[in-house]
Amino acid sequence: MDYFTQRYYSQEVLQQRAESVHVSFAAYLDRANFEVKYLSEQISDGETIDRLFQLHDVLFFGGLDFFYVALEDGTSMEDPRVRLYTRDALSDLIKNAESDVWLHVSTTDQSELLVYKKPLASDEDKLSKGFFYGFISLDNNLALASDLIGSAGADYLKINDVVGKPLLIEQLSSFSDETPFVHHESTLSLPVLKDKLAVEVRYSRPLFESFSSWSVIGSLAILAGLLLLNWAVRWYAQRTLFMPIAGLPAIGRMDTLNYQEFEPLLAQMNYFQTRLKARDQHLDLLLNSLQAAILFCDESARVTDINDEAALLFPESPTAKTIFDMTPIACHQPIQRALKGEYGGGFELELKDQPKVYAFQTHTFVNEHGFRSVMLVGRDVSEVRRLRWHLTHRFPRQAIDRPQPSPQLIFDEISERSEAVLKAPEEAIAWFGVLGQLLKQISEPAQEISQVQTLGDLLCEQQEWLERELGVCLKRCDCTVEAALEDTLVQANWTSDHAALIRLAYMLCLDSSLSGRHLVFSWDKKGLVIKVYGAEESSAVLGWLCQEYPKVLKGRTESAKGGFIKMTATVKRELGSAAEELPAKGRVAFIENDYVDVSRVKQLLNELAIKWDGYASFAEFMSASQPYHCQYNVLMIGLGDETLAQTHVQKLLHTSGSDQLPILYLADHAVEQMEGQILYAHQLMAYSLAKVMESLRHFSAINMGDWATQDTNFIITGGSSMSQVIWQSELSAHGFVVRREVEIDNLVSVLRHTSPVNIIVLDHETAMRAQKLHLVKLVNTRWVVLEDFSERPDTMHFMDLDGRVPDDAVIASLLRIFNI
Repeated sequence: MDYFTQRYYSQEVLQQRAESVHVSFAAYLDRANFEVKYLSEQISDGETIDRLFQLHDVLFFGGLDFFYVALEDGTSMEDPRVRLYTRDALSDLIKNAESDVWLHVSTTDQSELLVYKKPLASDEDKLSKGFFYGFISLDNNLALASDLIGSAGADYLKINDVVGKPLLIEQLSSFSDETPFVHHESTLSLPVLKDKLAVEVRYSRPLFESFSSWSVIGSLAILAGLLLLNWAVRWYAQRTLFMPIAGLPAIGRMDTLNYQEFEPLLAQMNYFQTRLKARDQHLDLLLNSLQAAILFCDESARVTDINDEAALLFPESPTAKTIFDMTPIACHQPIQRALKGEYGGGFELELKDQPKVYAFQTHTFVNEHGFRSVMLVGRDVSEVRRLRWHLTHRFPRQAIDRPQPSPQLIFDEISERSEAVLKAPEEAIAWFGVLGQLLKQISEPAQEISQVQTLGDLLCEQQEWLERELGVCLKRCDCTVEAALEDTLVQANWTSDHAALIRLAYMLCLDSSLSGRHLVFSWDKKGLVIKVYGAEESSAVLGWLCQEYPKVLKGRTESAKGGFIKMTATVKRELGSAAEELPAKGRVAFIENDYVDVSRVKQLLNELAIKWDGYASFAEFMSASQPYHCQYNVLMIGLGDETLAQTHVQKLLHTSGSDQLPILYLADHAVEQMEGQILYAHQLMAYSLAKVMESLRHFSAINMGDWATQDTNFIITGGSSMSQVIWQSELSAHGFVVRREVEIDNLVSVLRHTSPVNIIVLDHETAMRAQKLHLVKLVNTRWVVLEDFSERPDTMHFMDLDGRVPDDAVIASLLRIFNI
């Protein structure tokens, strides 16, 4: 530390730090010189003070504090910031200023400044326009002081003039003149600075220098004495006290004990050892009398204890390193889950050399070392399986291996829903009917639904079945279904148990009142995975079915906080089970119409790779140009506003002259008396959307351009946006199809690909541009202008409004002009 301190505060290092102050000061002056040059050029170009202060990046981040411009014509331009630094007249401060050099001046109000003089550019006659003066404050310049003290890494910085007058003083808050410090002085001499300045930097002395060498030597001596004393005490105590205690584990060697105080401790140790031996004997007797194979494994799956029956099952146990070396691969996963903390798992083990089957149960516990271990308990179930097989084939309808609901379960469900029965008896009856079918189905043997079927078809069938059984209850449910298209196209052999499990998942969502609840269907290595989000605490029957149905399908049920339930089921998939992809050709128009889940619909359309155009409302759809030069295979309409949807659909049917159009409604509530295909929130998934859209392919495509006639099709251009909206609303109220075009140039390309149309030009300028662009020569167009002009061709009709806003009389006059 002494070497480092001397080196840190050596004269060479201090001189280098002082040089860094010179470099920082020179850099600051260079930045100020650039600002002087830039601003003088702007003033030479005729810029004013107001325009100069719009150059924020130069004035706020440059080096100048303020400036002054003296022009040859006697006028001047003074920076308003000058009064922040001095009250003196600037004309007095610039008398001794020299060109292209910084000069130190002092004001009468004790301000220390540096002034720089820069001639302005000459005019066309090569006469000088004046001079630009830049000023830098020394005693009130935080930016300069921070740069200088930071570059030197000092605690205190002071700059004096040649006579010793302080110009700039900066110090850190932690620095005090009362503490010892090291200082260094140097002369600041720069080419652009006329006066030489004196620089003094100070550095606080380290704490180490405050101590004398005698105190350090005394501390080291005391530390050495304490270490020697500690070693002597430890050596003496080990020889006289702890040596007899080290012989206590050697039971029976009483001659090694030198103190009679240890005799009660030794007697107690002998007593506990005798009790431990007796407990070990009792445990061995219990393990061998349970008529079960029992094994204990530690956290590394090593067998730590085994009874006689288990030793007969696993003769290789003395040489096996872990339990996995003694059991088949099919048994490893339940053991691994038990080692991770799962309780109540198990597996069945069929012996190869004898016709026996053992059912093992896994139980986790924490051993004496604090690690999780597992106990395996296996019972011989060979006779039980044989009797069950005979009974099942003797009485197949009894299905003794199926779970049977208890009567108490039904009573609990009825008592929990007594209040719902009083409020809505019809819905309660339908609800109990579905629960009754699920309870009956779980107690009977499963039946195959079909040979091969996709998951998407199965989901759609179960949705339709629940809608028939529950009526509008399911349609009012705001739960959503998430199933990837590739997952719904997987084919498998399904049974009635799989269908019931899907119904149960819907029932869990329907029974909950939480917002944001939804179902997720996916696949894993074993089979189907159903995740329920937002499910409340289940009722008696639903809770029992949720636990039992996955067991029937060789799956599991997991639950977590927040209403999350995960159910798995084993499903036999068909090889190459991905069905042919649903066709996704054509184009779709989606009218949102205040539908609540617009983002999900757009996500599904993108997932199906379908080209679609979105419209916020029917008015936007009718007035847009896109529907008039392209055709839509399906029109999707959100039923946020059901009345508005019905009204505009009737207009579309009337315009098309057809009884049916390829229209698909999206609803988030029960809808009645609505003709056409409807998808509710619980039906909205990629598979069902693609299936319904495919069913609408046989209808004629929607093409507004083919339906529009010259008697009903209007385009409004020119004028203000407000006037266009007024004309559009008035014509739309009379049953006409009206579009707006803001730019007349865009109208050229629109008319080349549109049906016959009537065009209303609202202002004179737009009419002139239309005449110059020869739009009047386009066929199937009829024109009317509201402002007359001399060059108006005969193909453009003039309609004199006389300052009136469009009303019924104006519309009638317009129709007479167009002979409509």
